[in-house]
Amino acid sequence: MDNIHSANGNVEPGDKHASMTTVEGEVKTPNSGSRRLSPPSVAIETPKETTAKAETTKNVSPPTQPSPSPAADRPEDQNNNNHRGSSPAQNSVGHTSPSPSPPAPPSLPKVKRTNLKKPSSERTGHGLRVKFNPLALLLDASLEGEFDLVQRIIYEVENPSMPNDEGITPLHNAVCAGHHHIVKFLLDFGVNVNAADSDGWTPLHCAASCNSVHLCKMLVESGAAIFATTISDVETAADKCEEMEEGYTQCSQFLYGVQEKLGVMNKGLVYALWDYTAQQSDELSFSEGDGLTVLRRRDDTETEWWWARLNDREGYVPRNLLGLYPRIKPRQRSLA
Repeated sequence: MDNIHSANGNVEPGDKHASMTTVEGEVKTPNSGSRRLSPPSVAIETPKETTAKAETTKNVSPPTQPSPSPAADRPEDQNNNNHRGSSPAQNSVGHTSPSPSPPAPPSLPKVKRTNLKKPSSERTGHGLRVKFNPLALLLDASLEGEFDLVQRIIYEVENPSMPNDEGITPLHNAVCAGHHHIVKFLLDFGVNVNAADSDGWTPLHCAASCNSVHLCKMLVESGAAIFATTISDVETAADKCEEMEEGYTQCSQFLYGVQEKLGVMNKGLVYALWDYTAQQSDELSFSEGDGLTVLRRRDDTETEWWWARLNDREGYVPRNLLGLYPRIKPRQRSLA
């Protein structure tokens, strides 16, 4: 009988309290080896009423009606029964058969624990809603190509150019995933086209590594710095084109072409992409958006610095802060 109790999950009140404490402890303890919280293990627990009824069913035999002893039957009744046959209707007239024992009541199904409230229970915390970080939603939507969500959530983000812990911005994600319509929307919105991650990769580096000449053109026309270099290997976007992948020739030719034309085409007109304060007497100070005219791209002593004119002043300017086009100004933060 003890084995039957164990198989049916009979739990004493003290044991039930310990089981619930153990399950609750498992829910509160996060899995230290994963970022996600491990889902709580579902505990199947038997209610007290069901346990009591099952115990009564197993320990107490159901009452049965006393049946007459076979020895008390008269011989003539037995002969009559033999002649009448085994029809239940005839047996019920001539002789009352012993009533069968009533079947044991079926045990109720075990109840699964749930966090859902019953309709009759008191509602606590009614009206509370979960709110996600808008920047995290924007980063994820830009990567997954959820254009509608990008268009809605960007107005709730304080700074759409804000990166995550690795320096990745929504524009990085959209470029790397190849979502051209999201890239164009973010650029028109005025996000920082030259935001660099922890290794100095700009969105232009990402587009070049994918050999996407279309995205490269879009970024350059939005003020991308063609001479910006990475930190670890000091390479420009043109150096990141994948030679063994499709589209290498077109992408590489375009980016190296822009490097050669910068400071030459448009009568040498270039645009400052950042503010800069002169550190030497022969340098020029300038502000973002200023138009400078390059007079000399290189000389015997300098290759990374170009000689340029701003208004009536001349001096050296760092070429990696210059672009063929000015940066798009951030859009006014309004839903209108």
